[in-house]
Amino acid sequence: MTVTVGPDDATIVVGGRLQYQALSTSTVTGWQWSLSDPTRGTISADGIFTASQPGALQVRACAANAPTICGAVAATVVGIPVSGGAPAVTVTPPTAVISAGQTVEFLVGAINFVTPGWTWVSLDDATASINASGLLTARRAGVTVVVACASSQPHYCGSAEVRVQ
Repeated sequence: MTVTVGPDDATIVVGGRLQYQALSTSTVTGWQWSLSDPTRGTISADGIFTASQPGALQVRACAANAPTICGAVAATVVGIPVSGGAPAVTVTPPTAVISAGQTVEFLVGAINFVTPGWTWVSLDDATASINASGLLTARRAGVTVVVACASSQPHYCGSAEVRVQ
């Protein structure tokens, strides 16, 4: 069994939130989420990470029905700059419900930082794929998380949830 967790190498500002998703090559009854350093933040049962302290950590997902089968990705929490406010990424719409075969265009915005571009990814490409400009195409019924990350360091990221009917 292989477990893939994403997004990888995300940078989150203290107080920021980011949705993570885990996928497996076999049947999983759910995920148990954890952090390698719980002083850096919290992660909900749904994989939503809330950052609280600067530093590096790993976000880990283990199969509820096979707790030794896990996947992990790196993340970095950064402090809020003294001036200018906290960097943030907005993904619009924040949630979408569409049918297989339909498309939806996502927009991304940078708050309090400048990026030369964005990297888009669907964490479950079999459910829905997204191109480099943020146009998502639904493929089959399911749920995926769409993530937009700054293409250069730090990789500030934002996410949206997509349900395909």
